[in-house]
Amino acid sequence: MKSTYDKVYGLAVFTIAYNFVEGLVSIWFGIGDETLALFGFGVDSFVEVISGIGILQMVIRIRNNPESAISKFERSALRITGFSFYLRQKPD
Repeated sequence: MKSTYDKVYGLAVFTIAYNFVEGLVSIWFGIGDETLALFGFGVDSFVEVISGIGILQMVIRIRNNPESAISKFERSALRITGFSFYLRQKPD
């Protein structure tokens, strides 16, 4: 039977792969059709890839050593993700 960590690990890997492919396809068609919205959607997918990598790193770290502190890589991934989501907000 799969442990919870195995399930979370699998979901994180799936999320990274899916968003990577989604980003490539969206950017490809966005450039081809000269559609800024589709291109931006693709860029947003790569932000989600960065977030997913940070989550994957966190799952691996906690699985190997539950008492360990957050790594510099995880902290950087969270900052990049947060900053990127802040940038994409539409001004009022």
